[in-house]
Amino acid sequence: MEMEILFPGGESLESRLKGTSIVFGPEVSKDSPLSGIEPLDLFFVSIGLCAGKYVMGFCRSRKIPYDDARVLLSTRWNEDKKMHTHVRIEIELPPGFPEKYKKAVLKAVNLCSVKKHILTPPAFEVTADIKTS
Repeated sequence: MEMEILFPGGESLESRLKGTSIVFGPEVSKDSPLSGIEPLDLFFVSIGLCAGKYVMGFCRSRKIPYDDARVLLSTRWNEDKKMHTHVRIEIELPPGFPEKYKKAVLKAVNLCSVKKHILTPPAFEVTADIKTS
């Protein structure tokens, strides 16, 4: 995967990935769905979306309606560490969801690739080069 982060002006940032551009920062219109969103927020959004993707896939493969399902994600902030130190993912299953699949859907959500990357983090390499004209 390759992503490009650009600086379009002011304090805004733009991410380009797979033909999609996401711009956010103080200059983003108040009407934008990304108004007030920080990069760390997007990190937690990716965890919630990944959990939702696995709930949806589990239900679809068993032809279980999932329209009324929800994934709730909350974090606990540690002021001393200045970090989120606890993430809770709660799956609200739809009415009529078969009780026999409750443990299995949790097992499926734990396969989330975002979570796996947190638990087994990739190596990071940061470099800097001066552009030549």
